[in-house]
Amino acid sequence: MEVYVLDSLLRRSEVIDRFESLIWTERWASWGDFELAIRSTYGSRGLLRKGTQLAMNQSDRMMTVETIEDGTDSEGKSILKVKGRSIESIFEDRGAKASHSDLTTEPTWDITNTPAAIMRKIVHDICVTGVLSVYDKIPFLVEARQPSLPADTILEPPDQIMVKLEPQTVYKAITNVAKTWELGFRLLRNGDAAQLYFDVYAGSDRTSSQTTRPPVIFAPELDNLTDTTELISIEGAKNVAYVYSKNGFQEVIPAAVPIDTDGFERRILIVNANDIELEAGSELDSALIQRGKEALAEHREIQALDGEIRQNSQYKYNVDYYLGDLVEMRNVDGIANQMRVTEQIFVSDKEGERTYPTLAINQFVSTGSWLSFAPGRSWIDYDDDTTTVWATLP
Repeated sequence: MEVYVLDSLLRRSEVIDRFESLIWTERWASWGDFELAIRSTYGSRGLLRKGTQLAMNQSDRMMTVETIEDGTDSEGKSILKVKGRSIESIFEDRGAKASHSDLTTEPTWDITNTPAAIMRKIVHDICVTGVLSVYDKIPFLVEARQPSLPADTILEPPDQIMVKLEPQTVYKAITNVAKTWELGFRLLRNGDAAQLYFDVYAGSDRTSSQTTRPPVIFAPELDNLTDTTELISIEGAKNVAYVYSKNGFQEVIPAAVPIDTDGFERRILIVNANDIELEAGSELDSALIQRGKEALAEHREIQALDGEIRQNSQYKYNVDYYLGDLVEMRNVDGIANQMRVTEQIFVSDKEGERTYPTLAINQFVSTGSWLSFAPGRSWIDYDDDTTTVWATLP
């Protein structure tokens, strides 16, 4: 692995290929991070200063040096350790608000659109247009998918939703939407072309249940998965939300939960939405339903399937699968789970180079998902025909 120091135009200016260790982590719906340990010399200290932008030869992500530690290790060697986060963390340094109006005049930034479109609008208005300040613009930002990446096969959620954003960071605003609606976002460097692509994406289905892309399967019998562990827990899980505001009430139920769930199976979540001050009507109903969805997304049943993916796996990152893709993991009994690629970790140290994904059980795929809601408390079949309604509450 090689680490590159970037100049002010995001071009590679120096290469670092001799170091003690490197851990470089990319994430699907949040910033990534890195830790680099290198011999402390006059040259290395001069290259790796706070705020330095770094790239890596096996990645399109960009990292920023944030923490520098210069000391001696257990063997008496002078070691410079630098840590930092990927460039997506810049969204934590931008504020999400429609204008500079005071909170009495404009208490919230209200946006109605699809989840992905809302994320794109927040970034566009603040970081491209600079509605709060021209100095908030992110340099070299291009609002598009990086041309070298394949198109997603998973459709973005088509639901029209409304978010009411109190003053907060751009990062918090877009990650809240991304987490609820199973979307990812990224800022990708385009080589030395002084371009930084911003993209919201849903990933591609690479499980055996589809035929569009070659499947990616991790299983003990394929000799690419060992030491599997499964965990299921309903502690803290809720399946019905009672959402109250000053002027209204909504009962919100995930699509996978039967309408008549009762007795020991019924787990109520009380949601206080008194901050929503809309008058009674369809707009208030939609806002309460959205608040219920977001609250239930924080109280899902825990399903975890863990295992060690062998380094000699036949599947290669950014060739056979990408961040955000759905892949298949099978346990020792052959039971398959759809897993989301949420991280890719690169490691280089005295034991050699290796890279492996982190997989999480997918929460949002098709009909019956937690988030298959629509305004009016209908459940929608998430196939190619997004108008098919198969159940509606009275």
